[in-house]
Amino acid sequence: MVGVEQSPLADEIKSAIFFFLIAIVTSSIAYVKGFYKLEKSEKINLPSSYALSVFFIYAFFYIGLGSIIGKYLKGYITKENSVGISVFFTVSISLVTLLVLYVFCLKKRKEITFPIIKTFEENSKSPKYDMGFGIFSWLVVFPLVTFFSSIFSIFIYAVFRVQKIPDQVAIYFLKATMNNPIYFILAMITIVILAPILEEFFFRGIVQNFFKKFLNRWISIIFTSLVFAFVHFSYAQKLANITIVGSIFIFSLFLGFIYEKQKSLISPIFLHATFNAINVLNLLFIKGI
Repeated sequence: MVGVEQSPLADEIKSAIFFFLIAIVTSSIAYVKGFYKLEKSEKINLPSSYALSVFFIYAFFYIGLGSIIGKYLKGYITKENSVGISVFFTVSISLVTLLVLYVFCLKKRKEITFPIIKTFEENSKSPKYDMGFGIFSWLVVFPLVTFFSSIFSIFIYAVFRVQKIPDQVAIYFLKATMNNPIYFILAMITIVILAPILEEFFFRGIVQNFFKKFLNRWISIIFTSLVFAFVHFSYAQKLANITIVGSIFIFSLFLGFIYEKQKSLISPIFLHATFNAINVLNLLFIKGI
């Protein structure tokens, strides 16, 4: 008897039901354990000049530099060397951005930067605890994000009647490196280590704290998450933008919440890194590349 192949819509409906049930269990346990409890909000001293300086560094080095270099190298890029050049410049630009931020933030303005990274109080947890909290938060966050991802995908399949949703740009980037172990390792370093550090410092450390100067923390988390989500928008992703931007928004809400809860960037960085790492493993060993 020949089996009937399941439609993508049916698969997404099953995924949504499964992860909804898992999310109920994990979130209920987390609620009982006090995971969702927040202490009184505190505003960090974040001068506008400092925030604008970091914004310029991030925008120029992390976002703009690649486009500038890409235009100059356009005539030298071929089908054979495009992956290697892309990986090399992605890693290089991330490292250069990290170095510039290190010099400006930790060498020149450490009195402002240290409280952004971690607020030390009498009842503060250790950095090691913050790492563990970030990693184990994945157990709560992943089912909820995956549930909403399936909901967004169901919407795309039901409304637009497509058979396949395009991959995220980062997934295309990772897939392109699979034939070369060195490229793949460099891509993993970027996705699992460099991107979480750079993105959490900028979005949670700078943008969220900047919004908190004028708004309450919940509105600040929402606005920061909107910015973070739409930064991941790409025309190349087509309809997948609905799922990708929507899912990243949900994920960002948790990153912002955990930053407020722990008063430490260490926790969202490790949650972000864990989330990315497990997604990569999922692609490798479950969904296949």
